[in-house]
Amino acid sequence: MKGQQQITPIQLSMLFFIFLTGSAVIVIPAPLIGNAGNGAWLSLLLSFIGAIALLATVLSLHKMHPRLTFIEYSRSLVGKWLTVLIGIPFAFTQLNSTAGIVLDIGLFMTSSMLRETPLYLFNLIIFIAVAFTARGGIELFARMFPMLIITSILFITVILLLAAGHYDIEFLLPVMPDGIKPILHGTYFSFLGFPYSELVIFSMLLPFVSNQDYVSVKKGMVSALTFNWIYLVAVTICALLVFGPIAGDRPYSTYEVARVTRFDILIGYSLITTSYMKAVITFYILYMTIVHLLKVKDPNVLIFPLAFICFLFSLIQLSLGHARWGEHVTVAEPLLKLCSYIIPLIFIAIIAYFKKNKKRAAT
Repeated sequence: MKGQQQITPIQLSMLFFIFLTGSAVIVIPAPLIGNAGNGAWLSLLLSFIGAIALLATVLSLHKMHPRLTFIEYSRSLVGKWLTVLIGIPFAFTQLNSTAGIVLDIGLFMTSSMLRETPLYLFNLIIFIAVAFTARGGIELFARMFPMLIITSILFITVILLLAAGHYDIEFLLPVMPDGIKPILHGTYFSFLGFPYSELVIFSMLLPFVSNQDYVSVKKGMVSALTFNWIYLVAVTICALLVFGPIAGDRPYSTYEVARVTRFDILIGYSLITTSYMKAVITFYILYMTIVHLLKVKDPNVLIFPLAFICFLFSLIQLSLGHARWGEHVTVAEPLLKLCSYIIPLIFIAIIAYFKKNKKRAAT
């Protein structure tokens, strides 16, 4: 990857935190509570344990191939055609995620704030912004995004503190009135679906670290994952404290908490900003995946056509309807990410392990 842009381990960790937290801090509480009830925080705990295992696998492969992306070291381990077979669903799921993130912004705006504005208009404007930001490169948004995420997290924290007068601790009990199944259902959604299975695709950005200090990268990413988990648990518990069991019936429960405090504009800003940042990172990873999969010589020509394809794909998702889209996110998408992200990662890790042992035995 000669001549590529470079970022520091701290910038990588910030991007990782933004990528995991992104729209999840606003979007995830409602469906998670709808699936797991009062045990939603237990689902997040189980998901966090699984995410640590996934991250350990990603970092282990990165340690073996520090200058290569997931697609590049897959090609060196299993060959060209098997890499293409792995790469096609890998890229398609990223396309689906990018379109879905932007669609969520549009659905939020048209259902909560600007009800008369066509949804496709929001999607188009956001994709134009995403494309121009991604074209600037990873160095640009790695410097730009930390300030945006700090203000967004600060605003959300202020909202949660202002809502403290509306908290009812009794809403947190009982934790598991229907047994373990709802907890596992919530884990299926939050681990296999959104956001933790997505950390696999961050393997496409690890070679951009200027100083390939494995220890610094490892510490930074584990810290980012831990802070993300703590914040998601806090936001989910606060939604339960305010609304109790009906929190799962409110599509944007964090926004509803903000409405109680009459500072909902801050949550609106936070949702749009965090979702935009996550869309940029996911789109850039999709762009890098296609560049390395097809070995494109002039990568910049792909940016705007790829953004237009994502925009069209978001319109296809929109045609499913709001209810069908919600079902897709909570039911179908976790299965899609299991097959596209987790299984290929485990397969490549097993091949790398056996090849490493074989090489050791030969020497």
